[in-house]
Amino acid sequence: MSHVYFTVKFGLDPRAAQIVELPDKVERYFYLTKGRPVAPYLPPTTELSLYERAGDMLTDFIGNPDCVLYVSERAQQVLAARGLIGAELELLPFVLLDKRGRKLREPYCIANPLRSVPCVDRERSKYRLDGPDEIGDIRMLCVREGSIPDDAQLFRVAEFPEMMVLRSDLLEAFHQAGLTGLAVHPTGTEIPG
Repeated sequence: MSHVYFTVKFGLDPRAAQIVELPDKVERYFYLTKGRPVAPYLPPTTELSLYERAGDMLTDFIGNPDCVLYVSERAQQVLAARGLIGAELELLPFVLLDKRGRKLREPYCIANPLRSVPCVDRERSKYRLDGPDEIGDIRMLCVREGSIPDDAQLFRVAEFPEMMVLRSDLLEAFHQAGLTGLAVHPTGTEIPG
């Protein structure tokens, strides 16, 4: 079965809530952009607050500048139903506080994709190098579909792990569940700045 792939982006609806304090609150937070396990550094008692200057609309995927998937309980249920939680995806619960410092009822987690797939088509993709062979940024991701395992629904690009990719059937499951806040961009097209 042929699939379409999308890079994960974060909706920038000015009405939507955001979280921006992760680097200040979590030791080794950068592991979350590398696909490395973070559970030892992020106890479930970790408190993260909604950003005061962002909107108040709470979505299923909370926007942030750190390229992290903050997911609602509904999003967690879809990920679990798709068999992604465990070796594929680490769920990291935390305490979400509103703008006044009060704990929100709905449980949110960070969903940390642990699977990395080497799939960049270097001939067709547009990217910037940070070293002789180290990709520092991707402006257009073209994937080598033959290198993506059949069971890979949500994964990191091994050559640039800050970038997450999801498969079209998982995106459809998110849409069918009515999840909000996630923006995606089709591979093979320019990624808007």
